[in-house]
Amino acid sequence: MKNILLFICILICFAGCKKKNDTVDSSGTHVFKGIVVTDESGNAMGTWGTEDGDWVNDASWSSGELNLLNFPDTVSLEGTYINDTIGWDSLKGIHEKPRNLVAAFPNPFSSKSFLVFGNYGNLKLKVAIVDKNFNRLETICQKWSGLMEKMMDFSDSTKYPEGIYRVYYSFSAKDSVNFYKGHGDILICRDQSNWQGCKNMVP
Repeated sequence: MKNILLFICILICFAGCKKKNDTVDSSGTHVFKGIVVTDESGNAMGTWGTEDGDWVNDASWSSGELNLLNFPDTVSLEGTYINDTIGWDSLKGIHEKPRNLVAAFPNPFSSKSFLVFGNYGNLKLKVAIVDKNFNRLETICQKWSGLMEKMMDFSDSTKYPEGIYRVYYSFSAKDSVNFYKGHGDILICRDQSNWQGCKNMVP
């Protein structure tokens, strides 16, 4: 329960951030400009670099970003639904906004990190972890209700060299495909004893 409250705090702290366009260099490489720093308990510790709307709902994906979650899966939308969460958001006129949660901890990390997904209802979750060339390195697809902590193993330094990677995610329900979608950047830094060295890996 404590972790749930911490992640809700993370969500609220960064919900007001606006997404900025990534810089794409001449080779087509995306420059991920910053991360939300979290400790091993999920506490938000601020940002490194220019955070660009991590871990919140984002309505302005490009066609290329949408395509990242367009991978084959066998998970049906049958039986999915969004719970009524009226009243959780006090902003006038937006009181029917679904209450969802996505976060990563710790960030940065040396080899393993938890991805946390929370929702109200029974939803289809799709996730793609990509590198700076938008190559899909890992995918996840499953139905989920409530809070899930999924441990991700990034210890293979050949597959995952040090650097920043991006997690794209979406929640879908029947007749509401990708109604909640966004991204979050994660940093792999193998030498956790050199915190400044890790920080210097962020543009």
